[in-house]
Amino acid sequence: MGVTNIKRVAVINDLSGFGKCSLTAAISVLSVMGHEACPMPTAVLTNQTGYKDFFSVDMTDTLPNYARMWQMLGKSFDSIYSGFVSSERQIEIISDFIDKFRKSDTLVLVDPVMGDNGKSYATYTKSICDRMCNLAKSADIITPNLTEFCIITETDYAYLNSFEQSDLYLEKISDIAMSYLKKTGQQIVVTGINTDNKLYNGVFSKDKQPIFISSAQYGNGFSGTGDLMASVICGSVLNGLDLVQAVKKASVFIENSVVDTIQNPYDRNDGINFEKYLHTLANI
Repeated sequence: MGVTNIKRVAVINDLSGFGKCSLTAAISVLSVMGHEACPMPTAVLTNQTGYKDFFSVDMTDTLPNYARMWQMLGKSFDSIYSGFVSSERQIEIISDFIDKFRKSDTLVLVDPVMGDNGKSYATYTKSICDRMCNLAKSADIITPNLTEFCIITETDYAYLNSFEQSDLYLEKISDIAMSYLKKTGQQIVVTGINTDNKLYNGVFSKDKQPIFISSAQYGNGFSGTGDLMASVICGSVLNGLDLVQAVKKASVFIENSVVDTIQNPYDRNDGINFEKYLHTLANI
């Protein structure tokens, strides 16, 4: 059955001309799932930062105008969903935005973009990471990759990764996640866990058994898959699916798109061919 109740999502993320990520991914996914995506760009880039060169315009000074104007217009949101930020001040602005617009039933999803492959991004200082960790604590759902999960939970990435080929790997991740949830009571989706020649997304909720959803492993990662995952989760939960169902839906969508992408020569920075599979998200 199609979605009839259009819900409104404030999407706080960067806008990149090439790379099929961030706002480009979120607006496409949320729209086809029946929701109104209201973009609040943290930066405008010619292309995402994985390419050799890029040009970027920081939007920090503009961000407060969004909250001010949207309040003047009397707008409200069913969900607030944040991703990439470029400074500590942006995190403060996003936190203030959440305080202003959050209602008792508002879904707050934070994709705590901070790093990958065991390292924080070059532009992310410890202070920025600390503030991002605090922002993540305010969310109902967070969607870190394994590196970001380690930063949030203060886990040594190298130590955890030493279990990658062990039967204990997923158990170790579960123990860390469930220990963290005792303090926050949130829901966590840890994305991009590689082991056993498979890719896993771990779903963790307080007082529930951890669940790992697997898919085939292709290549060394593509631009935008984390944004697509978070966007499908946001749209699915707004449509009434539970978190496990939402992650399964996102995993199938992304895997189909990746399989299509690798049929021909590709640049991982360009992202994946998700456009032709958007229709599969249109129904709950």
